[in-house]
Amino acid sequence: MSERSLVQATLQLPCSVTILSARADKRQGAMTASAMFVAEIPPLIAVSVSKTFATYQLIENSKEFAINVLADSQLDLAGKFGSIHGYEVDKFKEANIATESASKIGAPLVSDCFANIECRVRSSLWEVEGNHAIYVGEVIAFKVNNKLMPMVWLNGRYFTVGTQCRV
Repeated sequence: MSERSLVQATLQLPCSVTILSARADKRQGAMTASAMFVAEIPPLIAVSVSKTFATYQLIENSKEFAINVLADSQLDLAGKFGSIHGYEVDKFKEANIATESASKIGAPLVSDCFANIECRVRSSLWEVEGNHAIYVGEVIAFKVNNKLMPMVWLNGRYFTVGTQCRV
């Protein structure tokens, strides 16, 4: 199996377009990420975070995070959060991103999203191959704006969810 064919195969796995946000002490951060539904009872969602990213350290310190599911009108945010890196940069301020306070955790929520999901870490996997940690978070609060539509990422491109896939 060639590495190129593996990349092509994995690009066919559609995923949500989300911004993973976290705060610890006075530092906050965020990154583009995909999230995976794990269980309904209790409500669990998994995310994978590079151990080299500042967001990883924020989640390690706070044991909580928010998953901000981008609306189709927020395509530019995915690029902004994916292109700004560093421990000393507040991505929200740097990219002039509107935020709001979460109801149960300290992480900032991205305003005007399709959904904002607040999670507390229930379990973590650090000893996975590669340089990522996997966090399983319990959903402790959420809100959905049903007037908006989410985006998905497939084959290296962003797509809006239309009437055929209406939530």
